[in-house]
Amino acid sequence: MKLLTALYTACALVLTPAVVAAEAPQQASEQVSPAKLDINQASEEQLQSLPGIGPTKAAAIIEYRQVQGNFRSVDELDAVPGIGASTLAQIRELVKVR
Repeated sequence: MKLLTALYTACALVLTPAVVAAEAPQQASEQVSPAKLDINQASEEQLQSLPGIGPTKAAAIIEYRQVQGNFRSVDELDAVPGIGASTLAQIRELVKVR
C-alpha cells in the first residue's frame, strides 16, 4: 500500500509541472491585446488594414484629417464621408486618438 501511495505521489509531482507549463502560454496569449492604431498618425496602408476600410475610405480619413486637423475622438470618424455607424462599430475597438 505504501508503494502505491509513493508511486501515485511521484507521478503527481512529475506530471504537475508539465500540465502547468502547457497552460501558461495560453494564458499569456489571452492577456496580450494588439496595439490600437492611432488614426491621427496612421498611413493610408495602415488604415486599409482595418476591417471595412479600403483605399477610398482610407484616403477620405486622411483627407478629413488634413483639412479638419487631428481627430479629437474616435467618434469623429462618423463625420468622414463613407464612414457610417456600421464601419465605425467594426473598427472602434481597433483604433485610438492620441
